[in-house]
Amino acid sequence: MTFADCLKTAVEGGELKPEDARRLEKDFKRFRDQFANNSAATADSEAKRALAELLKADSAHQKRKAKLAVSSAKRIAADVMSYKNPKGEQDVAAAAQDLLEHFGTAPYSSVEGRRKAIVGMAHARMEDALYHFRRSALAGDLARHNKADLDNVLREALGENTGDASAKHFAKVWEDTHEWLRRRFNAAGGAIGKLERWGLPQHHDARALRKAGLVAWKENIRPLLDLSRMKHPLTGKTVDAGELDEILDGIWLNVTTDGWSKREPSRQVFGKGALANQRADHRFLIFRDADSWLAYQRDFGGGGDIFAAMMGHINGMAKDIAAMEVLGPNPGATIEWLKQIVRKQAMMKTAGQKSAFAGDALRAPDLANAAERKIDSLWGSIRGTLETPVNGKWASGMAATRSLITASVLGSAAVSSFSDIGTTMVARQFSGIGAKGALPDLVKAFGKTTRREAVAAGLILDNAMHVFHAQARYVGTLDGPGWASFLADRVLTFSGLTPWTQAGRHAFGLAFMRTAAENAGKSFDALPDLLKSTFARYGLRAADWDRMRRIPMHDMGQGTMILRPQEIAERLDDRLAERFLEMIQGETEYAIPNGSNRSKIMLVDQNRPGTFLGEVLRSFAQFKSFGAVFIVLHGRRIHGMIAGNETRKAAAYAGSLLISTTLFGGLSLQLKGMAQGRDPQDMVDPAFWGAAILQGGGLGIYGDFLF
Repeated sequence: MTFADCLKTAVEGGELKPEDARRLEKDFKRFRDQFANNSAATADSEAKRALAELLKADSAHQKRKAKLAVSSAKRIAADVMSYKNPKGEQDVAAAAQDLLEHFGTAPYSSVEGRRKAIVGMAHARMEDALYHFRRSALAGDLARHNKADLDNVLREALGENTGDASAKHFAKVWEDTHEWLRRRFNAAGGAIGKLERWGLPQHHDARALRKAGLVAWKENIRPLLDLSRMKHPLTGKTVDAGELDEILDGIWLNVTTDGWSKREPSRQVFGKGALANQRADHRFLIFRDADSWLAYQRDFGGGGDIFAAMMGHINGMAKDIAAMEVLGPNPGATIEWLKQIVRKQAMMKTAGQKSAFAGDALRAPDLANAAERKIDSLWGSIRGTLETPVNGKWASGMAATRSLITASVLGSAAVSSFSDIGTTMVARQFSGIGAKGALPDLVKAFGKTTRREAVAAGLILDNAMHVFHAQARYVGTLDGPGWASFLADRVLTFSGLTPWTQAGRHAFGLAFMRTAAENAGKSFDALPDLLKSTFARYGLRAADWDRMRRIPMHDMGQGTMILRPQEIAERLDDRLAERFLEMIQGETEYAIPNGSNRSKIMLVDQNRPGTFLGEVLRSFAQFKSFGAVFIVLHGRRIHGMIAGNETRKAAAYAGSLLISTTLFGGLSLQLKGMAQGRDPQDMVDPAFWGAAILQGGGLGIYGDFLF
């Protein structure tokens, strides 16, 4: 019986799906062609052997993913079912949402928290490269320092010897970073083969690929590739010309159809498939040299920005790794499973049975519907699908308009942000690091040395993370045409808001690490109560602290010691280091509210850009993102204290927040007025203090509108 007959019999017997049979037959013919010079019997035998090796490797990978999925499901179920809300009740709906994003309200890692921690650790690895290629103070991303050196870095990364020692060093730094990310991705269930002299990821512009067409695209890319170095991600064997042709067909179809070429319409909710099965395409294609990579990026990748390609790869890998580590190899399937858990618990409560669903039994189905919708919205925001335009031209035009409005009205936003001193003092006190020294720490954080120490400690460098997709505190994400985003970004930078925000976040993070180092001599039980409570909120226990406090501290200079995640990772393990960093970054949001997925969906829900309602909501919410995140963070914290019968504590926290932000909000109003040539306002006038409350209490520029 021939191989084709065997496949036919298996399909007819229901042992094999028709699409799998077609794939196997195609692989068999391809392997057989490799041995065409041998006898027919030998060719068949060798083809079967090669196919068997491929299937064995694939089977081993599937088994490993299955084991990871099972262990992830057990861990998630335990976390969700043991979760307690501030009232002390089980609440699976809140637990499921906190699994995606939280700021100290759950004792386990969230997807978004893990993502930020991974990005921070990647930035720490590349700190000297980030500084060497830092943005120009005048032209931003358009004119980076030492930008000409990037070409040599690319050449070194692709194995060319440029004779440039600096480029060789930065290429090695990049290689170490992307290899670290590759190993993390694979450990979470992925299958990305190790490639020597890989270089950089390539971006595929779907519109450019569609415009060229499949045949022309393949004719353009084929001579740019180094076939001898392209390996199968599972078997590690070099691909041949025939296999390359099929792979290029698959890549073109997948990019131009947004993944629809690989799936059939069904009743199931799906994305592009398990994350563990993605990312390989981006590392599979290896270009012959730097000129080939640049040529492809110019014609089919939307440009040849080498630095942006590096940062984009870090961001994308961090997002996928975090999702897989927290939710398992197929996070999309886990999301559906979580929604079913929420639904089941709600229905059990409705039936009068024991349930882990918080809420009135009669309203449980409606509350479950709302929880499922919020889970979908949060997941869509984290994955970026909520920002995928439905109508690209309209979305781009509206985004450009909003960027121009931002540039025209937020020139004095830095003065408005003086209230950050108030929120920082309150957040420092609540987290246990003390309000004393908040202002001197912030001033020091503007210095080059302190900024570099902060990045090396894992505190994210925002302008490297976004690169022409800048995050603006008062308006959310700056998107749309490059020129409009650039203009708004430059206004926010020149006004001082962007440097102020970055310095404030770095100052808080370093202060937390310094406080941890100062208390390293104490056992967990002997720690100050507020600091111990902060550790507990993020799931860091006595055993974790005892391990961390015994490692050597890092000297920032002048005798200032800090406990950094880097030393924890090197001497203990990555996960503990990232949980520590996740805690610091989470508490930083309370000090310098900057943005969250929860606040984003509160404003635009599931309405995507490029739709009428989506654009209306984004325009309406343009200057409300800061107020929204302020409410989501501090409002939820105060609500939690009240729900937990800590009314006095809630009142003290709310009072401290109101007084401090109002005072600094009033200062902002007076300074802006004097800068515009007006006399100071009468501080006896109640209207002034109303404006100060708005100015300092998370509603930003709306305080100005009272005058």
